[in-house]
Amino acid sequence: MSDYQALYRKYRPQLFSEVVGQAHVTETLAGEVIAGKVAHAYLFAGPRGTGKTTTARILAKAINCADLQPGGEPCNVCNSCVSITAGTSMDVVELDAASHNKVEDVREIRVNVGTVASVGGARRVYILDEAHMLSRAASNALLKTLEEPPEHAHFVLATTEPYKLPDTIRSRAQRFDFHAIGSEALVTHLAAVAGAEGIEASTDGLALIVRHATGSARDALSLLEQVAAMGEGAVAPKKVARALGLADSEVFGRVVAAVAAQDAAAALTLVSEVASVGADLRRFTAELLEQFRGLFLVQYAPNVEEIVDEPADVVAEWRSLSTKVGAADVLRCIDLLGAALSDLRDGREERLIVELTLLKMSRPETSPDVPSLISRLDRLEERVKRGVPPTVQPDRPKPSAAAVSGSDAEPIASPAEAEVSEVAADDDGSEAAEDLVDAAPSAEPEAAPATDLDLAAFIEKWPMVVTRVREAAGPRRFAVFRDARPVRVDGSKLVITVPGPFHRDQLIEDRGLADVVTAALAEVAGGKVGFTYEADGNAPAAAPVVPTVEERAPDKGDLVESDEGAIDPTALVLDLLGGEVVE
Repeated sequence: MSDYQALYRKYRPQLFSEVVGQAHVTETLAGEVIAGKVAHAYLFAGPRGTGKTTTARILAKAINCADLQPGGEPCNVCNSCVSITAGTSMDVVELDAASHNKVEDVREIRVNVGTVASVGGARRVYILDEAHMLSRAASNALLKTLEEPPEHAHFVLATTEPYKLPDTIRSRAQRFDFHAIGSEALVTHLAAVAGAEGIEASTDGLALIVRHATGSARDALSLLEQVAAMGEGAVAPKKVARALGLADSEVFGRVVAAVAAQDAAAALTLVSEVASVGADLRRFTAELLEQFRGLFLVQYAPNVEEIVDEPADVVAEWRSLSTKVGAADVLRCIDLLGAALSDLRDGREERLIVELTLLKMSRPETSPDVPSLISRLDRLEERVKRGVPPTVQPDRPKPSAAAVSGSDAEPIASPAEAEVSEVAADDDGSEAAEDLVDAAPSAEPEAAPATDLDLAAFIEKWPMVVTRVREAAGPRRFAVFRDARPVRVDGSKLVITVPGPFHRDQLIEDRGLADVVTAALAEVAGGKVGFTYEADGNAPAAAPVVPTVEERAPDKGDLVESDEGAIDPTALVLDLLGGEVVE
């Protein structure tokens, strides 16, 4: 009984036409073989498992084949083809540049490259895998050989990171870029292999394997082999999820719902469920990031089918979930999940990292960054547009107006103002926060109307009114009210004069500012006060609106010299602190 071979080795392509998903490369190479114009050096660049080394071997067989087939294909029957397939040919030298990256190794190649091939007329092919691992000195030593090799020698440099190769190397080779294999082509390839191996595989199960293979045929075949071994020869979505440590697909929809509802408890429960079934939390986080990437794409790109290589049902699911959560939340979650993946790669506590990430995703207020603040503003604006009252603390007792009429009292914030204060932390505020104040429902004072309106009392406490208005209204609106003064009492109303008609009209039209002034006057008078504005810049000044200060520092001009002469600061410090001068 022969030794067992892994599927990716057993089903390695032996013809140009068998290479999956790289027709743009194999057709060109076959044409060069037919025309006899094979280059002396090639650079094969692309992701892992896409056929770079395999294509290099097929090229070596084709240029050495004794019975070349139509289309530039090797016959795979002659002695040269058989020995290259078996890996015993003296004319194909494969080197792993990761372990042969020193100058001595390259010098050995330079010495051997001048020797003749094993058979007359044969070509010698050197395949350097992971060529970007060559040291700088080794790369420089290889330059001359790449530029002017013997007629019978060809070089193929395979790499996943071509940008790490020196420009001098890249300029001396003909470059071919291998692409990640498309999901449809890879599913077809897996189905053919499964049929040949007698594996019962459903299309959904194969599609799930392909999705996690990320365009690599080698990875896809390895996963197929793993799932088939665990599933006793059957491949179904549930068995794939179990074998690969994946979370159920419905979990991702529940995460999106928890973010939309700001339900932290539901999000943390999901982490517990995923961990309890033995799913890989790193892979779960990566899958979650891919889901939110899909939501981002469908929100901003109507032609998402042309951008991604995903089945139609996956794109339809993205579109359905994208309606539940806003664009700002999607971008914020992508940033958080990306940071979580970085932390998980550093080997930190996996479950704690995932729990903290989902907590920040579902509760923006737990994160002080700008995206979280923008998310909270977006939610508040949306509630205001819909006319939904903001959330307030239930059954909080309201203090009476008389209890807060003293000079040390703080203004009473309405529920709408309390919600605005959550997203506007300083007095300057942003235009968005001020617009929210405009849109917020006004709060009438709970106190009864004041019976006695005493002008002298208003004049005395007017600085406190001005302070309350400045704190509650913000700098832009307070600029219009700043020069207002109480001038007289007209029946049950207080008449407030302003510099001119412009100020008066602005104050009358600003209903939000009117509510703020009403609340401030109610605190002063101990009850609701009616008021009106009067545009009269020449009205008699009732009293200067300057807060009284018991003590203040004297002005510079008021200072006089002491009769005792100038004060020696050094002596004063020595006297106060009891020190001594050290030279």
